[in-house]
Amino acid sequence: MLYLNIRSTQAMIGMHTQLGKLEAHSTPARLSTENRQARSNEGCTQATIDIDSYPSRHSYGYTNHDDFAKEHGQEGFASLKKTTSRHTEDAWQIINNAARPNANELHNIAYNEQVGTFISNGKNRHIVTELIPDPKITVHQSELRGTPDPGDVTVHIDTDAFAQTHFTPGQVQTYVKQKANVNQWVTEGRYDIYA
Repeated sequence: MLYLNIRSTQAMIGMHTQLGKLEAHSTPARLSTENRQARSNEGCTQATIDIDSYPSRHSYGYTNHDDFAKEHGQEGFASLKKTTSRHTEDAWQIINNAARPNANELHNIAYNEQVGTFISNGKNRHIVTELIPDPKITVHQSELRGTPDPGDVTVHIDTDAFAQTHFTPGQVQTYVKQKANVNQWVTEGRYDIYA
Protein backbone atom coordinates (compact mmCIF):
# COMPACT_ATOMS: atom_id res chain seq x y z
CA MET A 1 0.00 0.00 0.00
CA LEU A 2 1.30 3.44 -0.81
CA TYR A 3 1.61 6.03 1.87
CA LEU A 4 1.76 9.76 1.28
CA ASN A 5 4.37 11.41 3.47
CA ILE A 6 4.24 15.16 4.01
CA ARG A 7 6.84 17.18 5.80
CA SER A 8 6.29 20.95 6.21
CA THR A 9 8.37 23.65 7.84
CA GLN A 10 7.07 27.03 8.82
CA ALA A 11 8.79 30.19 7.85
CA MET A 12 10.91 31.65 10.65
CA ILE A 13 11.85 35.36 10.72
CA GLY A 14 14.87 36.52 12.70
CA MET A 15 15.34 40.04 14.05
CA HIS A 16 18.53 41.80 15.04
CA THR A 17 18.05 45.05 17.00
CA GLN A 18 20.53 47.72 18.02
CA LEU A 19 19.49 50.38 20.46
CA GLY A 20 20.06 54.05 19.72
CA LYS A 21 23.02 55.56 21.54
CA LEU A 22 23.72 59.19 22.52
CA GLU A 23 27.32 59.98 23.40
CA ALA A 24 28.25 63.31 25.00
CA HIS A 25 31.84 64.31 25.77
CA SER A 26 32.82 67.49 27.61
CA THR A 27 35.82 69.41 26.29
CA PRO A 28 38.43 70.11 29.00
CA ALA A 29 39.06 73.75 29.78
CA ARG A 30 42.16 75.27 28.17
CA LEU A 31 44.27 77.23 30.65
CA SER A 32 46.84 79.90 29.72
CA THR A 33 48.54 82.61 31.76
CA GLU A 34 50.22 85.94 31.10
CA ASN A 35 52.83 86.76 33.71
CA ARG A 36 54.63 90.09 34.10
CA GLN A 37 56.80 90.12 37.18
CA ALA A 38 56.47 92.99 39.62
CA ARG A 39 59.33 95.48 39.66
CA SER A 40 60.12 98.20 42.14
CA ASN A 41 61.51 100.64 39.52
CA GLU A 42 62.57 102.82 42.43
CA GLY A 43 65.91 104.17 43.45
CA CYS A 44 67.38 106.54 45.98
CA THR A 45 69.18 109.71 45.06
CA GLN A 46 72.36 110.55 46.91
CA ALA A 47 72.14 113.07 49.69
CA THR A 48 74.11 116.20 48.78
CA ILE A 49 75.49 119.06 50.84
CA ASP A 50 76.09 122.48 49.30
CA ILE A 51 78.45 124.70 51.29
CA ASP A 52 78.63 128.36 50.30
CA SER A 53 81.66 129.68 52.15
CA TYR A 54 81.97 132.88 50.13
CA PRO A 55 80.41 135.19 52.77
CA SER A 56 82.94 134.07 55.39
CA ARG A 57 85.89 134.19 52.96
CA HIS A 58 84.79 137.61 51.72
CA SER A 59 84.88 138.94 55.27
CA TYR A 60 88.64 138.35 55.52
CA GLY A 61 89.66 139.45 52.04
CA TYR A 62 88.59 137.03 49.35
CA THR A 63 86.46 138.88 46.82
CA ASN A 64 85.10 137.69 43.49
CA HIS A 65 85.16 139.88 40.41
CA ASP A 66 81.59 141.12 40.73
CA ASP A 67 81.95 142.26 44.33
CA PHE A 68 85.40 143.76 43.65
CA ALA A 69 83.95 145.79 40.77
CA LYS A 70 81.03 146.95 42.92
CA GLU A 71 83.23 147.97 45.83
CA HIS A 72 86.13 149.57 43.98
CA GLY A 73 84.41 150.80 40.84
CA GLN A 74 82.55 153.64 42.56
CA GLU A 75 85.57 154.32 44.74
CA GLY A 76 87.70 154.74 41.61
CA PHE A 77 85.28 157.20 40.04
CA ALA A 78 85.03 159.17 43.29
CA SER A 79 88.84 159.23 43.68
CA LEU A 80 89.24 160.37 40.08
CA LYS A 81 86.74 163.16 40.58
CA LYS A 82 88.42 164.21 43.82
CA THR A 83 91.90 164.17 42.29
CA THR A 84 90.76 166.12 39.22
CA SER A 85 89.09 168.70 41.44
CA ARG A 86 92.25 169.02 43.63
CA HIS A 87 94.54 169.42 40.61
CA THR A 88 92.20 172.07 39.18
CA GLU A 89 92.19 173.91 42.48
CA ASP A 90 96.00 173.71 42.67
CA ALA A 91 96.29 175.03 39.13
CA TRP A 92 94.09 178.06 39.93
CA GLN A 93 96.12 178.77 43.04
CA ILE A 94 99.33 178.71 41.00
CA ILE A 95 97.78 180.97 38.38
CA ASN A 96 96.48 183.46 40.95
CA ASN A 97 99.25 183.42 43.55
CA ALA A 98 102.53 182.11 42.10
CA ALA A 99 103.59 185.42 40.52
CA ARG A 100 103.16 187.46 43.71
CA PRO A 101 106.20 188.52 45.73
CA ASN A 102 107.27 186.17 48.51
CA ALA A 103 104.74 183.64 47.38
CA ASN A 104 105.89 180.08 47.78
CA GLU A 105 102.84 178.43 46.22
CA LEU A 106 104.54 175.34 44.78
CA HIS A 107 106.10 174.55 48.14
CA ASN A 108 102.76 174.93 49.90
CA ILE A 109 101.01 172.62 47.37
CA ALA A 110 103.72 169.95 47.73
CA TYR A 111 103.66 170.24 51.49
CA ASN A 112 99.86 169.95 51.63
CA GLU A 113 99.99 166.85 49.41
CA GLN A 114 102.51 165.19 51.71
CA VAL A 115 100.66 166.06 54.88
CA GLY A 116 97.21 165.39 53.47
CA THR A 117 98.05 162.15 51.77
CA PHE A 118 100.45 160.38 54.05
CA ILE A 119 100.25 161.92 57.47
CA SER A 120 96.58 162.84 57.76
CA ASN A 121 95.35 159.61 56.24
CA GLY A 122 97.57 157.62 58.55
CA LYS A 123 96.20 159.38 61.63
CA ASN A 124 92.56 159.04 60.56
CA ARG A 125 92.66 155.33 59.99
CA HIS A 126 90.27 153.21 61.99
CA ILE A 127 89.66 149.50 62.29
CA VAL A 128 86.18 148.00 61.99
CA THR A 129 85.68 144.57 63.50
CA GLU A 130 82.93 142.36 62.23
CA LEU A 131 81.96 138.82 62.99
CA ILE A 132 82.88 136.38 60.29
CA PRO A 133 79.57 135.02 59.01
CA ASP A 134 79.04 131.29 59.03
CA PRO A 135 79.09 129.49 55.71
CA LYS A 136 75.69 128.74 54.24
CA ILE A 137 75.13 125.01 54.34
CA THR A 138 72.26 123.52 52.34
CA VAL A 139 71.47 119.83 52.72
CA HIS A 140 69.50 118.06 50.00
CA GLN A 141 68.07 114.92 51.50
CA SER A 142 68.06 111.59 49.75
CA GLU A 143 64.85 111.03 47.80
CA LEU A 144 63.10 107.89 46.69
CA ARG A 145 62.21 108.25 43.03
CA GLY A 146 60.47 106.00 40.56
CA THR A 147 57.09 104.36 40.06
CA PRO A 148 56.65 100.75 41.16
CA ASP A 149 55.18 98.26 38.73
CA PRO A 150 52.86 95.83 40.56
CA GLY A 151 53.12 93.34 37.70
CA ASP A 152 50.31 91.37 36.14
CA VAL A 153 49.37 87.73 36.38
CA THR A 154 46.37 87.08 34.13
CA VAL A 155 44.83 83.65 33.83
CA HIS A 156 42.82 82.88 30.68
CA ILE A 157 40.40 79.94 30.83
CA ASP A 158 38.85 79.00 27.49
CA THR A 159 35.90 76.63 27.58
CA ASP A 160 33.28 75.46 25.09
CA ALA A 161 29.68 76.29 25.85
CA PHE A 162 28.34 72.97 24.57
CA ALA A 163 29.52 69.40 24.96
CA GLN A 164 30.44 67.42 21.87
CA THR A 165 27.66 64.92 21.17
CA HIS A 166 27.27 62.03 18.79
CA PHE A 167 24.00 60.19 18.28
CA THR A 168 23.93 56.71 16.82
CA PRO A 169 20.35 55.89 15.73
CA GLY A 170 18.85 52.53 16.64
CA GLN A 171 18.50 49.81 13.97
CA VAL A 172 16.19 46.86 13.44
CA GLN A 173 17.24 44.22 10.91
CA THR A 174 14.91 41.42 9.92
CA TYR A 175 15.90 38.35 8.01
CA VAL A 176 14.39 34.98 7.04
CA LYS A 177 15.86 32.48 9.41
CA GLN A 178 14.00 29.56 7.84
CA LYS A 179 11.97 29.43 4.70
CA ALA A 180 8.53 27.78 4.60
CA ASN A 181 8.65 24.48 2.85
CA VAL A 182 6.30 21.57 2.11
CA ASN A 183 7.84 18.24 1.04
CA GLN A 184 5.73 15.34 -0.11
CA TRP A 185 6.77 11.83 -1.04
CA VAL A 186 5.30 8.38 -1.05
CA THR A 187 6.53 5.27 0.55
CA GLU A 188 5.32 1.72 0.23
CA GLY A 189 4.21 -0.19 3.23
CA ARG A 190 5.14 2.40 5.89
CA TYR A 191 5.26 6.04 6.85
CA ASP A 192 8.56 7.77 6.60
CA ILE A 193 8.41 9.96 9.63
CA TYR A 194 11.98 11.18 9.70
CA ALA A 195 12.53 11.83 6.06
